[in-house]
Amino acid sequence: MRILISGGSGLLGREITKQLLSKKHEVAWLSRNPNKCPKGVLGFSWDPDQMQIDKAAIDFADAIINLAGANIAKSWTPHYKNEILRSRVDGTRLLFNTVRERGKALNSFVSASAVGYYPNSEEKTFSEEDAPGNDFLSLICQKWEQEAQSFESLNIRTIRLRIGIVLDPKEGALAQMAAPLKFGLGAPLGNGGQWMPWIHRVDVAALFVSAVENSDFATGVYNAVGPENHRNKELTKILAKTLKRPLLLPPVPKFVLKIMLGEMSAIALASTKTSNEKVLRTGFQYQFKSLESALKDLYLA
Repeated sequence: MRILISGGSGLLGREITKQLLSKKHEVAWLSRNPNKCPKGVLGFSWDPDQMQIDKAAIDFADAIINLAGANIAKSWTPHYKNEILRSRVDGTRLLFNTVRERGKALNSFVSASAVGYYPNSEEKTFSEEDAPGNDFLSLICQKWEQEAQSFESLNIRTIRLRIGIVLDPKEGALAQMAAPLKFGLGAPLGNGGQWMPWIHRVDVAALFVSAVENSDFATGVYNAVGPENHRNKELTKILAKTLKRPLLLPPVPKFVLKIMLGEMSAIALASTKTSNEKVLRTGFQYQFKSLESALKDLYLA
């Protein structure tokens, strides 16, 4: 199968590409610098800001994996908040308009979203049917998913994956949590009671691959999270144990996080205990079923 990926150069896109190539699929990336794609990956140019795309990319594709969007882990100035939103909405809309114009009958359109779609709760376990929250992170996810749903009108199997915290030792939330721990300075965040729905990068990439390959992933939304949820204080303790580092400092108070991070503190304080039962019903098999096994693979393997 020929799979076109937007956002292929990011952490998740690289892992998905690796897995697709290992299964002998053909892979292409949409990129502002298509000549810089890695070996074995075709490059097609696009610029969502200008609503421009090489239409040959759509002609190439049997399926599209849509990941592109500005990094949310940067200072949330009003200008950058708009960029976070527009980068997701405009890119998805450009893909839809071009697929419709070309009359392309895709096997599937698989789009990223995030568990930030849900409101915060330290008690509730969220399933795909639950209502969204009303904060900025939820708004991003809602708008992104609405654009992705447009593909359903073209009778294309359309899957939206609400991704949890992707575990990787070099990028993302885990790397930021591990950095101070390595110097004995780690601590839970806020009251430490917020739920953190994690998933190993290999498993979340495999979910995207399965969604493309497996028709048991019917049109709809799925929570792309691991088999376990952990509270922040529990995850921090297990991470410290894995790294063989002490956990001596008291929790970082919410007001300190808000002073340090501003609105972006919402990421660190978000609590979304999330169910993966719908994913399990597709027959998907996780490689890393416990947090301990995931962290040992990432740091000790």
